[in-house]
Amino acid sequence: MHAPKRNRITAGLLAIGLTASLAACSSGNPLGGDGNDSLGSITIGSQGFAESDILAQLYGQALAAGGYTVDYAPGIGSRETFIPALQDGSIDLIPDYAGNLLYGADPKATAASTADVMEALPAALEPLGLVVSTAAEAQDADSLVVTKEFAEANSLVTIADLKPIASKITIGANTEFEGRSYGREGLEKVYGVKGWKFKAIDDYGGPGTLSDLLSGAIQVADIYTTTPSIKQNDLVVLEDPKHLIAAQNIVPLFNKDAYSVRVANIIDQISNKLTTEELMSLNEISAGDSKPSPEKVAKDWLTQMGLI
Repeated sequence: MHAPKRNRITAGLLAIGLTASLAACSSGNPLGGDGNDSLGSITIGSQGFAESDILAQLYGQALAAGGYTVDYAPGIGSRETFIPALQDGSIDLIPDYAGNLLYGADPKATAASTADVMEALPAALEPLGLVVSTAAEAQDADSLVVTKEFAEANSLVTIADLKPIASKITIGANTEFEGRSYGREGLEKVYGVKGWKFKAIDDYGGPGTLSDLLSGAIQVADIYTTTPSIKQNDLVVLEDPKHLIAAQNIVPLFNKDAYSVRVANIIDQISNKLTTEELMSLNEISAGDSKPSPEKVAKDWLTQMGLI
């Protein structure tokens, strides 16, 4: 699954060196054309987990169908590595998550809703030489999840509905959850949810978290919104009308020198069709028994959507 959320961009981050293999993927000024291909080439990075690989393939295959030469730089890792890679042209584009991107670029940011995060991003990214195009409806964000039975027994629809039973519940999440903005302090400040117990389960909403939730060892779990186990186990994602948890819409992140309206228009067609449910389904297919490659998962979806 993902690396921890809200990786910070610091002054030291910009000095991080890139590996020789990553540098070898550099395509110079990729979208300006190189004389051999009028549309030029573009190198797309991914962060090293299945969802990011699938998103990179969605972008890349659509661009290839549109006449671009596409190279991939998979498994780059966290924001501390791929931001410098974008800045020096080793990669030109990478799928990212809007809220985390904003907080990394501007640790003082307070925007939380999709509209506010997307409004704040251009100014935060400008000093870094980066730009984004259209955000997808799809989000892969932390979410507070309960079983259907527990939701029905306690009339739970939103996070606020936890308030009357807070002293009787245990929330399971990664160790750092309590100290995050949407952890103990945020839950009390925004929704009045206080007095709950905490169980650290360091698997980012994975099998251990799911097992504890289904067994009743915990009553609420922090699970990413595109995790297939939510659908597979008929779990209930508690609504967050006050935006305690910042929006994490999928956004295409470019080096500004690599950005072009033509490329953005191609990728925006993907963003316009990609919902959270669709992305969850892609993750579910990827994790299925046949373990199809990210290339195949992406190709099948793009074909189904009429994008290639």
